[in-house]
Amino acid sequence: MNLVWAFNPFDDNRKLQQKVLATANALLGARDELEAVYVASPNEIALGAAFDVAVELRFSEYPKTLVEKAVQKLGSKQIRATVLPQRELSLTASARMLAAYLVQRKTAITLVASHARKGVSRLFLGSFAEALVHAAKTDLLVLHEGSRALKREPTSLLFAHDLSEQGDRGFEQALRYAKKWKCALHVIHVPAPSYGLHFDDQDKQVEAYRKDVGRKIRRIEAALKRARVEGTVVIDAQWAPISELILARAKRVRADLLLVLAKSGRLAGFMGGSVTRQLLRASVAPVLVLKLG
Repeated sequence: MNLVWAFNPFDDNRKLQQKVLATANALLGARDELEAVYVASPNEIALGAAFDVAVELRFSEYPKTLVEKAVQKLGSKQIRATVLPQRELSLTASARMLAAYLVQRKTAITLVASHARKGVSRLFLGSFAEALVHAAKTDLLVLHEGSRALKREPTSLLFAHDLSEQGDRGFEQALRYAKKWKCALHVIHVPAPSYGLHFDDQDKQVEAYRKDVGRKIRRIEAALKRARVEGTVVIDAQWAPISELILARAKRVRADLLLVLAKSGRLAGFMGGSVTRQLLRASVAPVLVLKLG
């Protein structure tokens, strides 16, 4: 399994870097490879202002040396350093370049560090992380300062399922991870508010909705059983923010990783006030964002 670390040698948050490295090491198998990739662009003023470095090296060999030194300071000599020169003054262009490289390398998971912010700015991830989540076509594992680093392969996963067709594909991906790591896979579904409403003269559409939810839940339970993967499937219809219900369930099942689909049903609208964004910001467990290509 190829892992990539979206690395920035100019990031001085050593504690967060150590969390990312520890998590990567927990996921790496004996034959797996970890590659630190940096997109060198004019957005980094320190590169353009490196006047003691030849111009032709400022966006290639120079930052590669910085990446190698940075990972060595973290105590690792087994990480391959790669620099992708990008001359456009655009974070989106940089994210797209990295996203294309991840596909080319057939990357299984890319580790991304997100910096927590205060006040209104807390509504957004670090700008490059945000752009990468939008651009990537491969799975991303996002950690922030409050994340709990993995110390071993996961023993418990939680997947937030909206019961859509996209959600089913995300569940299949989550199931593959559970089988790879030989761990439990727990599934939570937060239904629409109408699911929990009961009237004497009940709307037939609501009843049909409940039956449809029940049918899909039983199908997920059957899939877990066929795959011989331990886990639970729950419907949480409490009147509370969806993200809070998911986070509470993650704590209850002691999830090592929280798995979400980047865009799916009620979890859609990734950066616009969405459930997914709130989970990325508040989850103690690292969040594995599943991308369906």
